[in-house]
Amino acid sequence: MSVKQQLDGDLRKYGGIDQESAYSITQPPKFRKAVYLSSMVAAVGGFICGFDTGAISGILAMPVFTENFFTEENIVYLQGLLLALYLTTAALGAFFSGYFTDRFSRKYSIMAAAGIFSTGILLQIIGVNFGILLAGRVIGGFGSGLMTNAIPLYHSEIAPADIRGRLISFFTLMATFGQVAGYFTTFGTSYVPSNWAWRGPWLLHLIVCVLFGISMISLPFSPRWLIDKGRYEEAKQVLVELHEVSAKHPLVIDEYDSIVSEIEFERSLGKRSYIELFQGSNLKRTLLSFFISISTSFTGSVAIWYYAPQIFQNAGLDDTSTSIAATGGTGILSFVAAFISLQYFIDRVGRRPVFLIGASVMGISMFVVGAMFHAYAIVDVETSAVTITNPYARNTIIAFLYIFIATFQFSWGTASYVYPAEVFNMRTRAKGLALTYGLNWAFSILITYCVPLFIAHTVSGVYFFFGSCCCVCFIGCCFIPETKGKTLEEMEKLFGAK
Repeated sequence: MSVKQQLDGDLRKYGGIDQESAYSITQPPKFRKAVYLSSMVAAVGGFICGFDTGAISGILAMPVFTENFFTEENIVYLQGLLLALYLTTAALGAFFSGYFTDRFSRKYSIMAAAGIFSTGILLQIIGVNFGILLAGRVIGGFGSGLMTNAIPLYHSEIAPADIRGRLISFFTLMATFGQVAGYFTTFGTSYVPSNWAWRGPWLLHLIVCVLFGISMISLPFSPRWLIDKGRYEEAKQVLVELHEVSAKHPLVIDEYDSIVSEIEFERSLGKRSYIELFQGSNLKRTLLSFFISISTSFTGSVAIWYYAPQIFQNAGLDDTSTSIAATGGTGILSFVAAFISLQYFIDRVGRRPVFLIGASVMGISMFVVGAMFHAYAIVDVETSAVTITNPYARNTIIAFLYIFIATFQFSWGTASYVYPAEVFNMRTRAKGLALTYGLNWAFSILITYCVPLFIAHTVSGVYFFFGSCCCVCFIGCCFIPETKGKTLEEMEKLFGAK
């Protein structure tokens, strides 16, 4: 069989692209099953991280949990500590992920993260006292931070340029689905009159985490990582499997040659270091990624996700189960919003417009919620309890919280993982993402720990603050370069590398 006949057969397999242009074809097939399957399996890690967020927010609102571990005097401090230390070790996991993913591969780093996370969840289930519970959160946080960095990195390196945003967004979509599952699992177990009300969700979490770690065994290594380690034939075979075409197909040859050329050039620059992130054309990429990462934290999304049940209670939904259910409703809406962004916007409209839409709508939402709390909130001086008796104000707050959360997931919750994962070159990608996501976790720590204290002094002020931050995010995003449709290697030209 001639090369042309072989190419013609490959083309017919993918839906009749003009056979006469077989030798010059650069457009990928419409559907690459192996790429989507690998991305979807890896994205289950997003479900695991999201489930933790959804579950812990519901668990913290359960009387059976709070009575077991806290007193009225220390509940604000210890709840903040429980969340803050989890985020602290998550930040450490993200910072160290650059070394692990470069040294041991993206694939093995994800598997290790699943094992560490599972250990932490097991300690949380045992949870006979606050110390063991806290140890579980600390260990689980490290696994979460490592996983949160390694999976988008893995996605970015196996994904073709035309669908890279969509595939990286699978992580966000699954994280949103995990939050929904966490909310409604805790909603169901909140009616259990024993400690299994909070242990049950974590048991389910543990089972999924273990199965995920095992399932990663069957996934391929990143072809870019393999080439970087000198395993050229393995890399070419992975590209063949991902594209589901022959080794002589232009799709494989062009991508392979492009990756090899970039990595050989990077090797000529000598030993890699973190200092490179702040030199030459890398400085702009690093600062842009840092801006996106820090801005994501200051939109207020972290505070809303972790304290949503308490916020809904402040808005007038007094019953614990009802507030958890309302939070679950925001999760469902967010899942739909993330899917719409993934399917129709992130790879078609672009990253920058999505950021701008999100910042504007979220800013308006925060200002409206703040205004409602400022005008209608009634604070009990003795207990500091916040209530809103005006039904119109209560419904407005709930509606705009829904709008805020859905908009975040549509925009920043999706694009903030895509943009940093694609702007760095192979030489600096792992280290750049480690610092970028590490900063996100670090600022999440600050916000998560400060929000309960902020709300205790001024309920409306916290929303005005986040609304103002969204305005700053909007202005900043007006100046970021658009990366839609560009290969990872083409980013060099976009950022002016010589």
